[in-house]
Amino acid sequence: GRWWEATAKAEPHVLGRVFIHPESPSTGQFWMQHPVSFYKLKLTNNTLDQEGHIILHSMHRYLPRLHIVPASKAPEVIQLNGPSVLTFTFMQTEFFAVTAYQNIQITQLK
Repeated sequence: GRWWEATAKAEPHVLGRVFIHPESPSTGQFWMQHPVSFYKLKLTNNTLDQEGHIILHSMHRYLPRLHIVPASKAPEVIQLNGPSVLTFTFMQTEFFAVTAYQNIQITQLK
């Protein structure tokens, strides 16, 4: 079909996890001199995950956010809504999480 159709009830919202970059905290000079990579970030649809992966729900839309948190040392609790925190989104990173594919060719690739 050409349109989205609801086929089941939505999954309940799970409180989101935050991925803290393994090079963090680092100085602004460090971040400006090196490419920033998130290759260690792991995603899962397992709501019982104990490995610290970011939990996604199939068929939900996501827009990753990048938070810049000033810190002189690694804080125990990070307040992402604090007055000195900068948050960025990039529309080109928006995606839908999918765990079941309708196209057999995509299923075979996975």
